[in-house]
Amino acid sequence: MPKPRSNKESVRNTSRVVAVLNHIVVPTFKDAADSAEDAPLFELIAPEAESAAAPYLQGYLGGNHLVHVSAFPVDEERTNLRFSLMGGYLIMNCPPNVLFVGSLLEPTPFHVRFDTQLIAVGRLSVGCDLVVRADDEPLVRRRLGELLQLAQDLDWFFPLRLPHRLGWQDVTDLEIPFDELPHHNLGGFLDDGLIAPPSERTPLTLLRLAQGLGRWQDVLRLLREHPDVFPPREWAALKCTAYRSLSRWLPAIRAAKTGGIRKGRFPGEKWVSPSFVRSLIEAGDEIKALRVLGKPVTGEPGFYDWLRGLALHRTGDLEGSSEALSRYFTRFPGDVIGIATAESLYQAGG
Repeated sequence: MPKPRSNKESVRNTSRVVAVLNHIVVPTFKDAADSAEDAPLFELIAPEAESAAAPYLQGYLGGNHLVHVSAFPVDEERTNLRFSLMGGYLIMNCPPNVLFVGSLLEPTPFHVRFDTQLIAVGRLSVGCDLVVRADDEPLVRRRLGELLQLAQDLDWFFPLRLPHRLGWQDVTDLEIPFDELPHHNLGGFLDDGLIAPPSERTPLTLLRLAQGLGRWQDVLRLLREHPDVFPPREWAALKCTAYRSLSRWLPAIRAAKTGGIRKGRFPGEKWVSPSFVRSLIEAGDEIKALRVLGKPVTGEPGFYDWLRGLALHRTGDLEGSSEALSRYFTRFPGDVIGIATAESLYQAGG
């Protein structure tokens, strides 16, 4: 029978793994911050020595991607670092949606974490474990860089493929705390809220539930009936996504224009809106879509090539379309939704 660890051993291990976090994880968070003002956007938590909890660092990688890194001793020289990226919430069709995300992750070191929060409320966490020594900062820096790239890819993958996913920011300021909602009957809760007079509603909570449940007509209704809570210009991107999800291409384009979209980008956004460009293509303005996307450049998001492939196919340039889609699937071979769409596209149109 193994001897129980002494309290001195527990204190020593805790101190050592906290030192590892400070030495090889914290510097990457500092360097990945968007500006000097972003530098404090992380916190290292060291539990009491008597606690069984692991030390961890939680912060915003790259400024706005919530990441949790916990540390566990392996032996006197090695520490297991557990990286977790907060991927948001999938409250509709969670099991198949998680499979779509898992397939996308196959070429990467990361995987979906199956935990009680995923099962209970659809909270998606993506991560990996990495065993390191005290001088493995370059290895940790590379892995966190890969995690940041994944976070940025998921920022466009979800609006493109699973637009009902709620970002973790989307559920932080609801009138009713997200965890206190009746997760066994969210649809019924939304129905009851929509029956109530507008003045008696919790509009932001209802809007996010409508989005998370893929009830896009209700999203549009709530945006329309609560313009004081949801100023049209500020919520134009969601309105565009709702119309696009309903295959209402021209209203989606008009909604984007209301939001001040320029060259395919909403104000403050670095990349073009997938919903807007897809709506242009489906509305028959594939030439403008290609103009917005421009020529392929290093560092652009992968979905640019996906949209180029769709637009070029519509113009009849099958060779150019095939090249663009090949580039996309080389980078994201696990996008099973995209694969199915591309197969149906070519079966239907040559």
